[in-house]
Amino acid sequence: MNGEVEYFYDMNEEELFQKIESCNSKQQALFLAGHIAKNKPLIELIFALMEDPKHKKAWKAAWVLDHIYQDNPNLINTYVNKMINLFMLSDNDSTRRILGKLLSFYDITEKVDGNFVNTCFDLLQHESVAVAVKVHAMQLLFNISQTYPELRAELKLIIEEQTNNNTIAFKARAKRLLRKL
Repeated sequence: MNGEVEYFYDMNEEELFQKIESCNSKQQALFLAGHIAKNKPLIELIFALMEDPKHKKAWKAAWVLDHIYQDNPNLINTYVNKMINLFMLSDNDSTRRILGKLLSFYDITEKVDGNFVNTCFDLLQHESVAVAVKVHAMQLLFNISQTYPELRAELKLIIEEQTNNNTIAFKARAKRLLRKL
């Protein structure tokens, strides 16, 4: 075990990518997250993996990042802008789900623009988007609407339109947010 810990400190980008891609359990993700949290430059590599379109399992890097956040939320505070960009650019629902969840914990209102808001509205309305992504997009829009109340009417209308065509999980979040709108 001690050799493995030292290995993490000397790990290059490709070795970290291989470790993340072979991560197949929560226990492995927690183990990786714990070691990456102790070696902050590796967090940059997590984002590099999520940004690289040739890596089909970039969602696993987001999964590890989620575990880093759960134990050490302050470690990823400086990466909020990267998470915003990745949320908008990613075409992977698993990655978007995790990034949307993480972004919902931050006040991103002053960091986002109309493109981000439009992306969230598009995700919320698109039939092929995973429900968890829609729920996080809805939550992000709600959070932003607390500062920009002019978004509330459109958000309310779209949530009401989408509620009948979605799952119980979507309906539960929609109901909670509609009460607050």
